[in-house]
Amino acid sequence: MQLQDSTSFPERDDTHSQSWPLWSATLRVLLLLGMLTWWLSVLARVTTNVPSSVDAPSLLRPGVTQLPDSRVEFLGDWVVQTIGTESFVATRVAGDRLRFEFLGTELGIVVRAGPDAGSISVRIREGTRNDSASREVSTVLNLARSSARVETLTLGKSLAPGVHVAEIRNEDSAELALAAIIVHGRPGIWWAWLPPLGLGLLGLGASLHAWWNALVTALGWWKLGTES
Repeated sequence: MQLQDSTSFPERDDTHSQSWPLWSATLRVLLLLGMLTWWLSVLARVTTNVPSSVDAPSLLRPGVTQLPDSRVEFLGDWVVQTIGTESFVATRVAGDRLRFEFLGTELGIVVRAGPDAGSISVRIREGTRNDSASREVSTVLNLARSSARVETLTLGKSLAPGVHVAEIRNEDSAELALAAIIVHGRPGIWWAWLPPLGLGLLGLGASLHAWWNALVTALGWWKLGTES
């Protein structure tokens, strides 16, 4: 006599196993989007790093500022000279100086160098004039040349992004003639954003691709395509 096994087993429910990859891919996409949003907000604060006084109208901003300018404080016996089409603010008194605040990472001047010029000292201090404890950069430049000419000189570069106080002092009883102040904002914040932003977008693209494959599998679109 042959016995027939009538024991029946419930069919395996693959709904959970099919939906889990979709949920996992969705969580990865949402997590990566959250991390990208947080990272970009952090970079925006770190790479600008400027105080609330950034809106002060007395700040020199990136660009060329022709002298004289009301935002630049001249201390001493300064006069305005016009030679051809160029205008200069000049002095021949040792100890005369000018001070100003600027927002940027690099500072330069347009100055007339020549046999009548002498040495100048430059001090650049991070932070506003009210900041007592801050890093200071000092340098001395000799403007004496064999012939008179207008030069563009760099006074400070690779400064921390933010507000700085600069002072230029005439060290000799020689001519100091300034035409303009140049402020740059290098390195711009986009240079700091590009590497993490590129890596984040690549990771987001890979996660979206995995999410789409999981969605197609969960909905059975791939099976419908092969059966037709």
